[in-house]
Amino acid sequence: MKLSEEYSIKVAALQSAEHQLTVDLSKRITPDIWLDVLIYFEHNLEQSSAAELYDALFEKGTDFAANVYLNEEDYTFFIDKIRTILARYAAINPHAWVELGLQHILCRRHVVEKEKASLYLNRGIDAGVEWASPLYLYYNYLGLLADIDRDIAKAELDALALGGDLWGIAYAAHIDVWTDKYEEVFDRIQLLKQSPERKILRHYYEALQFYYARKEDKGKRLQTLEEGITMAESRYCRFVLNEIKRAEAASIDEQELLVPEYRELFEYGMMDAAVQIALIKLQALGNNREKQDFEEPLWYLQKAYDYNNNYAGYRLACLYLYQEAVQDIDKGLSLLRLLDEKDRYVEAQVELAEILLEGRFLPRDEKSAFLRFSAMAEKNIAYAKLRMGNMVESGYDGVAPDYKTAFAYYQDAATDKLPQALYQVGRYLKYGIHGEEPDLAAALPYFEEAAGYNNATALTEMGLAAELKSEPDYKLAFDYFSRAADLGYPYAYYLKGIYLENDYHQSGAPQPKAAFTAFEIGANMQELNSIYELARCYRGGIGTEINLDRMIALYQQAAERNHVQALTDLGLCYEYGYGLNQDTFKAQENIKKAADLGFPYATYVLGRYYLTGLVQKDAAHGLQLLEEAAQKNVAEALLLLGDYFFFDYDQLEEYDKGFDYYTRAEKLGYLTEGIGMCYEFGVGVEVHPAKAFGYYKQAAERGNQQASYRLARCYYFGIGTEIDKAASFGYFMEVAQQGNVYASYFVAVQLLEGDGIPMDLRDGVEWLMKAAEADHADAQYKLANCYLMGDGVEENEDLALEWFERAADNGHEDAIRLTKKTRK
Repeated sequence: MKLSEEYSIKVAALQSAEHQLTVDLSKRITPDIWLDVLIYFEHNLEQSSAAELYDALFEKGTDFAANVYLNEEDYTFFIDKIRTILARYAAINPHAWVELGLQHILCRRHVVEKEKASLYLNRGIDAGVEWASPLYLYYNYLGLLADIDRDIAKAELDALALGGDLWGIAYAAHIDVWTDKYEEVFDRIQLLKQSPERKILRHYYEALQFYYARKEDKGKRLQTLEEGITMAESRYCRFVLNEIKRAEAASIDEQELLVPEYRELFEYGMMDAAVQIALIKLQALGNNREKQDFEEPLWYLQKAYDYNNNYAGYRLACLYLYQEAVQDIDKGLSLLRLLDEKDRYVEAQVELAEILLEGRFLPRDEKSAFLRFSAMAEKNIAYAKLRMGNMVESGYDGVAPDYKTAFAYYQDAATDKLPQALYQVGRYLKYGIHGEEPDLAAALPYFEEAAGYNNATALTEMGLAAELKSEPDYKLAFDYFSRAADLGYPYAYYLKGIYLENDYHQSGAPQPKAAFTAFEIGANMQELNSIYELARCYRGGIGTEINLDRMIALYQQAAERNHVQALTDLGLCYEYGYGLNQDTFKAQENIKKAADLGFPYATYVLGRYYLTGLVQKDAAHGLQLLEEAAQKNVAEALLLLGDYFFFDYDQLEEYDKGFDYYTRAEKLGYLTEGIGMCYEFGVGVEVHPAKAFGYYKQAAERGNQQASYRLARCYYFGIGTEIDKAASFGYFMEVAQQGNVYASYFVAVQLLEGDGIPMDLRDGVEWLMKAAEADHADAQYKLANCYLMGDGVEENEDLALEWFERAADNGHEDAIRLTKKTRK
């Protein structure tokens, strides 16, 4: 049955005396009898009971519960009927003018009439209704009405407050508590506490709890909310208390327990409660969502939007645009356009600008996006200024980047304390992007302020700054990186992982598993450095098991995004056949790409490829690339160039040049046997055995195999040091076990001869055999003698002759004379 028909039936029943009103008006009128009370009120406007009926119907907020579930046709009848009755009653009770004004603005959006709302509120003002003027000024300040400039409205409201007007004090406090004047609010609102009017008392508790929120005094805020509920029946205090409980809820199940309270507040007309129900329901859906799962949250958002909650409309639009299960792009765009054009709702305006900028759902139109941001910036919307800075920085619609102008936009946005704008100003100052000298000291206050708002990028910059102090504070840096990571900043997970792996912050020990987890989280967020580091973990078994398949997959993923280290490592894997099939062409392809992107180490590797002819030999080009890498202090390039000249790869006989390259590498902290050999043999420098010994020793201590071999020779022959056969044997053995043929020979000799160590013919022959089988001529000749004499093996002339012949084939002079073979 239509509401209009039901209403007519009830009116007829009342007129025929078949319907008698028996309601306890001291209690809240429930929706099922609200219409009966309204009809009785309509037919008794001039009776003494009308004031009590009016209070029960409207002053206690029961009218919303009676209309919230009505369809549009019934609601239209409902609101028209209320307005008609209130217009009649206002002639008797001027307070009804204010209620009539509210019924033209706090109603469903399709029946909002702001001009009439202003008209009736002003009639209330003219009639001397005490709260009419403060309410009218407050609504103009908020933008619900647009009759008076908001600054003028605030000034007039302040004047009322200063004059002791309790309603003026209440509404001014609701504004000032969110400004830098909030400290003054506490004293000002004390007058409200003395008022016998419950409405005034409600405002006192609501303003006071905001004051304690600003003071970050949770205990007093909670106490105030409880008192507001008990002493003034403040529904808003109930809402805020529920919000606090929701923020503290440990699970979505705990949040869902709060829905009944939100629902009751919604039925009192609190649309923010409807939005919270929708958000909880959406969160509870999880990932497996079907269209029907969205019916309840969509209903609550639609209902809140119908009652002029623009945020609900915005969230509704976003669901229609971005949620696949309920996607309706036309409906989503239509909602955004309505919010933009009719309500000037900033979030919708921003979303439309972003859609145009990115080309989602609508053709990409950077110029229109910029114009939209510009229009918002003129209204002092800080985010719009930030985005204009972003666009001008990167260039848009064919306009070249303009860093000075971008910096100005960022500065303007930063004055409104927009955290990302503060960060951008700091970034420009730190790196001198706008053409000025880089100035970290000037940047730090901006980073620090943005970090205070938990801006993750600024927190990361603070961490990097802590590393750069005259006395680096790595513990502080790690704390900043961790906080930024906790906020979900991908790059911070990479930095956190690096610290955990290496224990830069001196926590007590490296934490490879925690590092792996940090890299994995960053990689899952597609953070490029984390993807590479995760590959490295799988390569080296850092915090996880070695997994070469995962390593290659991650290298490839990072390489596709031009990560130069990943390209280089992938190239080296192809070179050596590590984790995949050997492919020298793909090796060179990846290395060349990294070199072309400016990675000096890759330039060195590419130079090595050309020098040695991995794919195509081109010594001149290889040397050119190696020189380029050497100029950028790639030590490996310097060492290879040193070897190139010292060992005379191309018979240039420019041996002395090697010493300079070895020396430059040594200054970078890199040592091989090269510089020691220069001193030993006087190549590029005067012969200096002691220095040769010293350099061999340093390089050997750093794990250089050839240096260890040369050091063993020094001890064996007394080069730059006293002869120490025991020491020489130790180094020879160490290097021989790593596969060094020459060292294997010396180990054998010392064992066979008992030279500085106990003689052991059997072990000596075993080491001699290893060197001989690797074509070491001296070892072959000595092994032949062992077979001839039976030293460590059974005598065997045939094997002796065989090894003499092999030694002769390898150019051994004595073996050639014995076998009468011709030198090769």
